[in-house]
Amino acid sequence: MKTRQDVFDWLSGQLRFGIKPGLERMNWMIEQLRLEERPSIHVAGTNGKGSTVAFLRAMAMENGLSVGAFTSPYIIQFEERIMLNGEPIHEDALVDVANRVKACADKAPETLTEFELLTMMAWCYFDDTRPDLIIWEVGLGGRLDSTNVLAHPLATVVTSIGHDHQGILGDTLEEIALEKFGIMKRDVPMFHSISEEELVGLLLQKGEDVGTSIHDVRTLVTEVEDGAETVVTYEGMPHVVLGLTGHHQAYNGACAVAVARHLGWTEEAIRSGLERAQHPGRYELVSKRPRVILDGAHNPEGIEALVLQAKHETDVTVLTAILEDKDRDTMIDALQEIGDVYETTFDFPRARTKEQLEKDGARFVEWKGWLTDWMEAPTSRTLIVTGSLYFISEVRTHFQSLKK
Repeated sequence: MKTRQDVFDWLSGQLRFGIKPGLERMNWMIEQLRLEERPSIHVAGTNGKGSTVAFLRAMAMENGLSVGAFTSPYIIQFEERIMLNGEPIHEDALVDVANRVKACADKAPETLTEFELLTMMAWCYFDDTRPDLIIWEVGLGGRLDSTNVLAHPLATVVTSIGHDHQGILGDTLEEIALEKFGIMKRDVPMFHSISEEELVGLLLQKGEDVGTSIHDVRTLVTEVEDGAETVVTYEGMPHVVLGLTGHHQAYNGACAVAVARHLGWTEEAIRSGLERAQHPGRYELVSKRPRVILDGAHNPEGIEALVLQAKHETDVTVLTAILEDKDRDTMIDALQEIGDVYETTFDFPRARTKEQLEKDGARFVEWKGWLTDWMEAPTSRTLIVTGSLYFISEVRTHFQSLKK
């Protein structure tokens, strides 16, 4: 492989192997490539993982650390999935680590999945660049996710538990929770912002079984002022305007505050990180006139948080693309509380088709033409585009071309 496109073609070719939970292939690769574990934070959760990573990365950098981050999916460019100090991996490094991983994977006893190969590329890149800290975002679940080869991270985080990927993780919240709690390690503190008391009880029991301390970060939040900005007062800190907007971000921020304090980062760095954190596609204002917001709420709990924040807007139109494995009825019912809802499809394997949507009674539009028309002649004061993060990525790219 010589170019980034070669790497993408190779990885996409592995997608046909689907999702194969388990850590044996990853452990074999790490041993073969002689990679060492570096200081890490491991973040799981149904919603809020990416935002918590964004807060932690900003705080760590403000504290003077060099920081690697492994996240998914990407919003602007593929390389965002492997970042160093907020900068996506460069093409030459991407090609180099991909070739090394491919050479090793070709000799593996079992075929690796696309996500496993990508995780291994991140391991190799961070082995080369040696950041002070790496923040790993779980891809799916936790217990059998390829990121869970970490043996002794500095801290683990579970942001929330909700209904997502039931076909893989389980049908009940308890089953889903146990998969996410699977990143827990003996003597590694776990921080959480879970609100369901029965799940907190399950977490405490799991912590006792594993032999680790469990920390509920919700008590750090003493006041939240919602509006166009989210102003939060955390215990022991003057109020702060968060870099990420939304009531739920107060609790993602609290996860980061608790971990940062545990690691001994300065209060100045923590506060500055809360203010400076950025995360594309999370209640992101991409146009002021007309007002357009992008938000990757892609499951019922995410939509619930979006609706709560959107009630501070006036006169809203919603455009959404909900994947076929999501609870569309619940999500559309919630979105209709804030305005007129239009649905669309896009080029993605799990996207609902036009025929499916029309059969379900959706108000269907072809999104590119509709969006261009709306921008030229808005029918409301605010447009919120939401749904799959893959859809948000396409819309964001389209907006860049419209601005040009």
